[in-house]
Amino acid sequence: MIPFSKNQKTNEESEDKQMKSITIKNQEIPYAFERRDTPARAKRKEEYSSYDQLPLALNANQVAAMLGISRAGAYNLMRSEGFPTLRVGNRMIVPKEKLLAWMNAHVGG
Repeated sequence: MIPFSKNQKTNEESEDKQMKSITIKNQEIPYAFERRDTPARAKRKEEYSSYDQLPLALNANQVAAMLGISRAGAYNLMRSEGFPTLRVGNRMIVPKEKLLAWMNAHVGG
């Protein structure tokens, strides 16, 4: 086990609950609070500028982004009766054509 320096505080002891670095054997090792952009994260951040660019079936993250709601709100909507959710195993997806039809049917005005 690697000994930590005596002046290091744990997260419970730290007043601001955020440590900038730790010292291990006279080496200062910074904590990375910012997430690095990996290919998986970059894929999740895809933005679509038109309806035609959307995939044929949308997941909860894509539904949330398209409707401007939270991911939890998208899951609640996808579980609601009358919403065009397709269940594939444990996954819930929404065909984009059905989503557009549902949106057109529920537009008030």
